[in-house]
Amino acid sequence: MLSDLRLALRQMGKSPGQALAIILVLALGIGANTALFSVVFGVILRPLPYPQPERIVNFGETNLPQFPRFSLSPPNYLDFAKAKSFESVAAVQNQSFNLLGREEPVRIAGAKVSPDFFRVYGTQPLLGRWLLPEEDAEGKDNTVVLTYGIWQRVFGGVADIVGQRVNLSGQVMTVVGVMPQEWRRDTRPEIYVPMAFSKADLEDNRGAHYIGATARLKPGVTTEQATAELATIAAALAQQYPGSNKGWSAKAFSLIDDTVGDVRRILFTLLGAVGCVLLIACANIANLLLARATGRTREFAVRAAVGADRARLVRQLLTESLALSVLGGALGLLLAHWGLKALLAIAPAGLPRVSEIGLNGGVLAFNAGIAVLTGLAFGLIPAWQSSRVNLVEALKDGARGTSSSRHLVRQGLVVGEVALCFILLIGAGLLIRSFDKLQALDIGFDPTDATLVAINMAGVQRAQDGQGPVNFVNQVTEKIRGLPGVKYVGVTHTVPQIGDWVLTFEIDGRPKPAEGEEPNCNYYSVTPDYFPAMKVRLLRGRVFNEQDTAKTTMVGLISEKFAKQYFPNEDPIGKRVSVSNGPTKMREIVGVVADVKQYGVDQQGLPQFYDSFYQKPFNSPNFVIRTDGPALAPMLQALRPAVFAVDKDQPVSSIRPLAAVIADGISRQRFTATLLGLFAAIALLIAAVGIYGVMSYTVSQRTNELGVRLALGAQPLGVLGLVLRQGMGIVGLGLLLGAAGALALGRVVESLLFQTSVRDPLVFAGIAAAFALIALLACWLPARRAAKVDPMVALRSE
Repeated sequence: MLSDLRLALRQMGKSPGQALAIILVLALGIGANTALFSVVFGVILRPLPYPQPERIVNFGETNLPQFPRFSLSPPNYLDFAKAKSFESVAAVQNQSFNLLGREEPVRIAGAKVSPDFFRVYGTQPLLGRWLLPEEDAEGKDNTVVLTYGIWQRVFGGVADIVGQRVNLSGQVMTVVGVMPQEWRRDTRPEIYVPMAFSKADLEDNRGAHYIGATARLKPGVTTEQATAELATIAAALAQQYPGSNKGWSAKAFSLIDDTVGDVRRILFTLLGAVGCVLLIACANIANLLLARATGRTREFAVRAAVGADRARLVRQLLTESLALSVLGGALGLLLAHWGLKALLAIAPAGLPRVSEIGLNGGVLAFNAGIAVLTGLAFGLIPAWQSSRVNLVEALKDGARGTSSSRHLVRQGLVVGEVALCFILLIGAGLLIRSFDKLQALDIGFDPTDATLVAINMAGVQRAQDGQGPVNFVNQVTEKIRGLPGVKYVGVTHTVPQIGDWVLTFEIDGRPKPAEGEEPNCNYYSVTPDYFPAMKVRLLRGRVFNEQDTAKTTMVGLISEKFAKQYFPNEDPIGKRVSVSNGPTKMREIVGVVADVKQYGVDQQGLPQFYDSFYQKPFNSPNFVIRTDGPALAPMLQALRPAVFAVDKDQPVSSIRPLAAVIADGISRQRFTATLLGLFAAIALLIAAVGIYGVMSYTVSQRTNELGVRLALGAQPLGVLGLVLRQGMGIVGLGLLLGAAGALALGRVVESLLFQTSVRDPLVFAGIAAAFALIALLACWLPARRAAKVDPMVALRSE
């Protein structure tokens, strides 16, 4: 084996340029596969860092088709928690807190959890303890557990953190524990406090859905069995409480599926695409090695003549291929390190388990395995073909040329390259066309030149303070209006594509809907300048004004969809609607505005209803600031001081361009289209080089034949056409096979497309034409050289 390796290295030394080109192509292909696999491994394949994670599930209510997944009401949660499928179960409610008593207030994402929450996950605390059952009661819920990240970032990682008191939104809490670093480090909550359901939460509150739930299954119980039991409980609740539970069911979701979501399909699609790029590279290298083996025919014949059998020759050639692939894999590992950084830089917003992505042992094993498999993939066919030596023909003086079978193999490899490349190009073209349609959609507002400032006044300004939130919003609004470049300052408690409120409603003068069958709407509470700040178009009537206050008649605005669906043949202005956000009170409709995309640019929303913030204030205002052009740095820097000038204990949760918020909503589609387009472009380049290589080799082998044709009177243009027909025939066959493959595999990308058919004729025709032009250029260069063959030189070589 060592002698084979030494010979392989000598062969590389004889053609260092060729060897380096092969190693670089392999490094690119293997590196791209390794980088993408590291993402797949970290996000999907790596086990979750909890004891027996396969037994952990999340569950929620469902109301198909409108709500395939919805939160629970507290009373419903308590009924579902009695399911016999669960060993332990816990309620979760995300809730942010203001950390006060410091130089500057800090906004912290947290969660209220019931006592068994930590037991569900089974991870022991790094310091201190979990929350206790006796702390899950009003008046005793003054303890908090920290995550490792916030302990380090905000509290400096002090060793005596357990027992310290902290002020969270005006309530003094005692730190009782710190969780280890690997525990839920990619989730949003960083502090956990007791759930402590109030009496109001549990009494007659089944229609208020705001609780999440997680559970650990009993040994031997499957997620499907748990779902069946939850559905049975839901059916009983629907009979017992039809007003709130009719039409609702429940479902359990495995933790890994719930964590990964549709990212699994995207990542596996991309991994398959980059795998195709490597296969195309292997086909190209196999063609190159077949061509190089032709020049070594006499060498193989001599070795066979002195006793080397075919297996020995195959082993030597495979050793050379494996040496190239191992070197390519080693360089590919370095490229994967850089490529992974680039992948994470363009990764979609909210990519799960980002902190667990890296070049770990599993990824290194994948790199080594794919390097070996790649060496076998591109080396086996050349080794098998080259080892078939005809001693008599090979040892003749001047023997040259190649066998017809080897020529067919080379052409077959090019056909395969073209087919695979065309499939990739079609997939990329469909995704890019789909993404273009997403970007061109009217979302109902204009995020350009708008900045979103999120504030939560929990514990600082409370809704029960009467006009406290209104006064705070008015004062902050005035401060912001005085900043450079500001045109409008609007406020909303719900921002499209970030959060939503879904409420039921009734229309005055119409029959009261049956219990559980009330229509739903997306609900917003906004200030008058919200509409010009967001550039939401007014279609009819008027928007709110400063006179729409708590002391005047309650008014509301509806969306175009609301008007068309519930007032199809009448003017909605002046009609009255009651929305279920507190004591029943009719609002007079004073205007109709354009629909906005609430759940994402590619999703249909509900009818939309707007209250005046001055009549229905909330303690979680989001300021939408429209500027005269892109936001200026002085304005952005002055936002936090403007808020602190009104209330020194009020932190600003975030400041973001609204356009970035909307871009996050289609970041997964952008990520998929970008990477698949990049892989397809690389594949096209490799395929074009492969076509050029085969045609160049063919022309070199047929130099004498072409010289004879020219000597007998053939025109150079005829020779040019002859070579072009042969090359484009190979390409045409590859395109036909690729088109068939693209149609057959269309279902792989179909679920990733928006308003785009997997058989889109423009995509197929456009890519086929572009590919044909590139292939024609790759064939024309060798054909042009063939047409310029000097007949005398060709005949003299005979």
